Amino acid sequence: MEALPIHYILVPVDFSDPSHNALATAIAMGRRQQASLHLLNVLDPTETNSQSPLETLDEQVRTQTEAIRELARQTTLDHQIQCAGECRVGSVSTEIVAAAGLAKADLIVMGTHGSSGIRAFYIGSEAYRVIKTAPCPVLTVPAHQSWTTFEQILFPVRPVPGALEKYNFARRIIQQNNAELTVLALHPPDEIISIDQLQQQIAALDEQFARDNVRSRTLFCPTDLVAETVLQKADELQADLLIITATLDTTQQDFFIGPFTQQIVHNAHVPVLSIRPQSYMQHPERVKWQYDWRSQHLRDR
Repeated sequence: MEALPIHYILVPVDFSDPSHNALATAIAMGRRQQASLHLLNVLDPTETNSQSPLETLDEQVRTQTEAIRELARQTTLDHQIQCAGECRVGSVSTEIVAAAGLAKADLIVMGTHGSSGIRAFYIGSEAYRVIKTAPCPVLTVPAHQSWTTFEQILFPVRPVPGALEKYNFARRIIQQNNAELTVLALHPPDEIISIDQLQQQIAALDEQFARDNVRSRTLFCPTDLVAETVLQKADELQADLLIITATLDTTQQDFFIGPFTQQIVHNAHVPVLSIRPQSYMQHPERVKWQYDWRSQHLRDR
């Protein structure tokens, strides 16, 4: 199984400190992966981003285009990495997803909290919509700092589709950082079927880890509080990256990628790489839950 390459990274930038932290994280990743960066600034015409309320939208676009291209130019000079920039007009999440599709981006790196004028760029709205609809994995970076390396990676595995697909994408990131991987095998207490499914997934992962010379360990953890347990373990183990499967709930449209993903990304103190199974992107009607943690859904309603 060949690791999926990361050639092209899209980085939304609104010139806030959180978006600059996301950019610094993307630069470090891009240099390790020998990837190109594409910086994207989005102007939402329903909001005013200008210091002058009399400035026209065309003038704002020209100003922001010059600013984002200058940032891209400076990034190239400072970090010896290929970087371009553009400004688009429209809904922030819609334009990010559209730009990622047009550019065939392999990864989106974005901040979870930031601001563009009076509009908050926060998880639960724009960033969350990007995770739900992006054509590629999304790395969300908390607002308070940037990350240049990932040395301790937490890799939660649950009895849902996509664990092996998740590793196939993440493997190059793991290897380029020479990271130690902790597999957190989560299952409901006393659920024999779920435990059996997990053991099969872990066995397949262990075989691949051995072939890839990836340092790993596995912790089995019975719990009904899935997201809470992952966040607690991330803090206890001092993880600097969480890699999760963006879960699917085909029975509730409001939980399109599931409350687990939303809780993790919203509350994590470290970057979160959210990966949707390719089987869902290609055939969403065929993807079913292998197990429904009903107690989790009831708590999140």
